[in-house]
Amino acid sequence: MEHAANALGFDTTEAPLEVVGGKGQSLARMACAGMPVPAGFHLTTSAYRRFVEGSNLQAGILSLAIPTVQEGSVSFELASTSIRRLFTQAKLSTEITADIRAAYAALQDSSQAGEPAVAVRSSANAEDLPDMSFAGQQDTYLNVRGEEALLAAVCSCWASLWTARAMSYRHQMGIESDKVAMAVVIQRMVPAEVSGVLFTANPATGDLDEMIVNASYGLGEAIVSGEVTPDTYVLDRATLTAKETVIGAKEQMVIADGDKGTKVASVDAARRGTESLTESQIRELATLALAVEQHFDGVPQDIEWLFAEGKLWLLQSRPITNLPAPPLTDVSWDPPEPSGYLGRSQLVEHIPDPVSTLFEDLHMKRSLQYYWGLNLTKRGNHDFEDTQPPACFVVQTTINGFAYRHLGEPPRTGRLEAAKATRSWLPGPLRNLASKLQFYRYQMGLYGLLIPEWRYISLPRYLRKIRRWGKLDPEAASVEQLWAGIRAMSKAEAQYWYRGGVWNAFSLTRGTEYVLHNFLQEHAPDRFTSGQFLSGLRSRAFDAQVALWKTAKLIRSNDVLCRAVIATPPRRLLDMLRAHPAADRVCREIDRYFDHYGHQIFTLDFAEPSETDDPGNIMQSLYSLVLQTDYDPKDTQRAVARKRKAAIKEATQHFEGILKRQFRWLLWKARHFYPNREEAMFHMGKAWTVLRPFTKELGQRLVEAGTLTRADDIYFLTTDELARAIRTLVAATSRLAKMRPDVTFVTGLPEYRQLTAERRQLREARRRLTPPMHIPGPPLWVPPADLDATEEDSDTLKGSAVSPGKVTAEVSLILSPADFDKMKPGTILVCPTTTPAWTQLFPQARGLVTDIGGILAHGSIVAREYGIPAVLGLGDITKQVVSGQLITVDGDKGTVTLEQSPADDGTH
Repeated sequence: MEHAANALGFDTTEAPLEVVGGKGQSLARMACAGMPVPAGFHLTTSAYRRFVEGSNLQAGILSLAIPTVQEGSVSFELASTSIRRLFTQAKLSTEITADIRAAYAALQDSSQAGEPAVAVRSSANAEDLPDMSFAGQQDTYLNVRGEEALLAAVCSCWASLWTARAMSYRHQMGIESDKVAMAVVIQRMVPAEVSGVLFTANPATGDLDEMIVNASYGLGEAIVSGEVTPDTYVLDRATLTAKETVIGAKEQMVIADGDKGTKVASVDAARRGTESLTESQIRELATLALAVEQHFDGVPQDIEWLFAEGKLWLLQSRPITNLPAPPLTDVSWDPPEPSGYLGRSQLVEHIPDPVSTLFEDLHMKRSLQYYWGLNLTKRGNHDFEDTQPPACFVVQTTINGFAYRHLGEPPRTGRLEAAKATRSWLPGPLRNLASKLQFYRYQMGLYGLLIPEWRYISLPRYLRKIRRWGKLDPEAASVEQLWAGIRAMSKAEAQYWYRGGVWNAFSLTRGTEYVLHNFLQEHAPDRFTSGQFLSGLRSRAFDAQVALWKTAKLIRSNDVLCRAVIATPPRRLLDMLRAHPAADRVCREIDRYFDHYGHQIFTLDFAEPSETDDPGNIMQSLYSLVLQTDYDPKDTQRAVARKRKAAIKEATQHFEGILKRQFRWLLWKARHFYPNREEAMFHMGKAWTVLRPFTKELGQRLVEAGTLTRADDIYFLTTDELARAIRTLVAATSRLAKMRPDVTFVTGLPEYRQLTAERRQLREARRRLTPPMHIPGPPLWVPPADLDATEEDSDTLKGSAVSPGKVTAEVSLILSPADFDKMKPGTILVCPTTTPAWTQLFPQARGLVTDIGGILAHGSIVAREYGIPAVLGLGDITKQVVSGQLITVDGDKGTVTLEQSPADDGTH
């Protein structure tokens, strides 16, 4: 048949994705390879397009395929109802009808009387892909018998391209409505005795040595739709035998219902408790599954199958969607040195994921170590060499790729002690007075000099270095300049942290709030928390959200533009706005936002993009703010400020005499120094706005030299390896190389391609690990009463109470920026930790819960600004809850109560 035919047989070798869809292409490839696929044919996307064009549906579809806004979320229910009504009113052309009848007649089996029963399945041109399965988004019709019933099922299948769930899924994935088309797979129905799904790798763990089989009686739709609990077999890939078997209830099965489609029937009680597959069937199924995987280039497959009258049939095979990296084995969490204690606090709170190789080696082990050493030396108890390896441990280190900080100081200097002047000749009272004066002098320096040093010395110095190197055009720079710039920016960032920079602001903020917290715990336990008095204060993170909210208001002020934004998937929103004639002012505001706030980081690891590098999450937040018409961050802040003032008034009336004066003094200090923490934190990562373009350009040059496969592989080299690659590249392009064309100079190091690929894969596998908060455990100097008091098997978990209030709501589990589009308005944000770039989720959150963090973590400060309850530092809360689960967050007591789990929808 010609390429643009309406119908194609399964035996065609020309079955591109755009013509027969994902499901159809897979079936065609298996059928052509001689695998047991029930006979059938494709109704191509050309037939769909001819039907739509012949009935003049396309313009109507596109005009109706616009979501409505309901309670701050988009809904496609109304659009779907209107579009599907168009399909019911349209008629198939004579040409398409004839082609379907002819192809259907060809399925007639001479050994069987009557018209054959067939399955009619959707096969869109954007489904069954490695990153987008579209599983269950369109409709399937089983046991369809007769030409008229088949024609009706085809039209219904086409119309299911426009179900609300399918349209919502495409909207979320950024797939344009005018680009989708539906092919249909029509196959002979095989009366399944047992059917199910097989994964050639464990889809939950990523283990490539296991295969998972779900099996039950009757047709497989009962498993796929979640109507039955199937048997589950965990197979050893090497032996093709079950190493674990779980017998499902199998109370029901889906079977053919004569000429009326399918029906649900009860399974005999005696069969429910028996295995649905025999050992020989399992081996046959597993053997065929491995052949299918090999046929699809070794990509792990999700396979639908059935047994009928002892014969095994294949119904579908597609790549396993978002298969995690294989699990790591023999993982230990041992400290790098005897008697060492490590924790995930302070700087490493901003590095939640396994770090890249270059960040660990260049930034953590070199730049940060250098300036940490200078910091210790400044105190006078260490010589600089005492703070550097091998005399000292590496303060910011990693265990299994996760960042940890050594708790405590290295051994003090071993230099000979100089004679010290003493005050022994002074009378006792004078000695005491001298000691007090020395203490007050230290206190005055602490409170009077640390913040000015950060604000007027460290920060300007840091920004000057960024501006200086930022003037260098990466494409015009030499290799040596790029390499020097990368190192300079790493040092600038480390210097800004340790040398009079962020550390100064953190210290006073942490110290003054800690003193206030202890005062309240001692004199007003269970009545006041420091968070009540520090809520609703402005910060740069809050200002960024106000700027984004104002842009959303600007969009809503133009009805045409607002409708265009709502109809555009957030992934394509920025491109749409750039092209829209009414969006010039909006685009200027977006550009202004990125100029001021776009450097904000999701993690301190410079291998990860900033908001400017990956604007998709900001566009998702802007989109959400356009939908939230009743949201006003200033109203929220004013409401929080009123609560803060009321709490201060209540506390002032509660305390009397000297306690009242102490409270006022401690509160003034805490509020005075409190904003500096977030102000200092706001600038972190600005050096990466220069470093990342340098690494991208340098990486690309190493790709051209044959050293790397892709430019961002540069992040998976150590400093020494990268330096060696650079020296090789420089030597090959030197004057000497040009003068001696007769000599072959090595330009690249191809062995690094495999090395970086392995390290990248290892980093992905490590993401699935759960790092403990302390190694080997909490330090001995931490009082037992301060440790987590959560009881085993308790539904109430204990963390740090950081933002007051109490709320019960569903969970939005957000593990990384890749999940930002899963944040639902009015839910509790549960995540590993937060950095400034996570602030964009707070307008939609009713509460915050994290694995990592404490009273002065970024999340606690921002939660107070938004007036939402927050409990931080629960260790592994992200492993204990799922999205949709109901929990209660008590920001006064520091507890999270697990109320209930969402119902299992049974999908796979």
